[in-house]
Amino acid sequence: MSPGTAISGTYDHGLVTLSVIIAVLFSYAALDLAGRVTSAHGPVRHLWLSGGAVTMGIGIWTMHYLGMLAFRMTVPVEYDWHIVVLSFLAAVFASVIALFVVSQKTMTLAQTLLGSGFMGGAIAGMHYIGMSAMRFPAMIHYSIPVVLLSVFLAVIISLVALLLTFHFRSDATLWSWRKGGAALLMGSAIPVMHYTSMAAASFTPATMSAQDLSHTLSITSVGTAGIIFVTFMVLGLTLLIVFIERRFSTQAFDLAASEQRFRAVFEGAAIGIAIIELDGSKIVAVNPAYRKMLGLYSAPDANRQKSSRSSSHRHLTP
Repeated sequence: MSPGTAISGTYDHGLVTLSVIIAVLFSYAALDLAGRVTSAHGPVRHLWLSGGAVTMGIGIWTMHYLGMLAFRMTVPVEYDWHIVVLSFLAAVFASVIALFVVSQKTMTLAQTLLGSGFMGGAIAGMHYIGMSAMRFPAMIHYSIPVVLLSVFLAVIISLVALLLTFHFRSDATLWSWRKGGAALLMGSAIPVMHYTSMAAASFTPATMSAQDLSHTLSITSVGTAGIIFVTFMVLGLTLLIVFIERRFSTQAFDLAASEQRFRAVFEGAAIGIAIIELDGSKIVAVNPAYRKMLGLYSAPDANRQKSSRSSSHRHLTP
């Protein structure tokens, strides 16, 4: 291919910068989502896993798609929406793998390597599937060495992301410089893979049949703004839900700890203590000292004794 036949293109630096910012913000959200998935159990865990995967998938896919829209060529470009949806599903699949691996009690070397391989492969697949959705009067040519480099970078970036997320998943603070630094590293690394993949592609003029446009969409500036708006709405809602859930979890933990302290004092007291209803109708609990003092075994025994005494009192009353 001679240089004269290639279609030139330039990047919109504003969209490039925005794609990196989105990657960093969603990387920070991923650290919190991993902690929520890890601490949850049963159906709630599945809910956090699925919801978190969709949220992270939206972030990864939006970064990728904005990076593609940032590349402006001299020919009009449309996108086959069926293939675009498939690329989004690949991003969600990568997120499912990430959250599942980092939410385990331990993360072995085999799990880490296998998870990073699948995750990196899914991210690379998302990009090249997204590239295949392009419909324009040109043909895409790939540099095989650069493609292999982009896949390698995707796997290495996934490996680093899994290790960082696993390390910070138990950090319950809303903000810390260490978490911020980890999110910055992860969020900056993901676009590196994307723009390396873009560098692997070159374009030459070609004819395009009418059938190629049967399922295509033309993304206008309004559509791009809509994608950005929805993405930030999802990010804000996710961070709000994580914040509220963390507050409730903290309050529940404090309440449980307070109850344990009270139980320890109650059971270990040297004097007899009985807890009764406000109207005095029922004894709720008695401590060991109380049972030893009256020769009882449990709170029901104390209630039966109390009932017996009350009955005897009513029988003797004229």
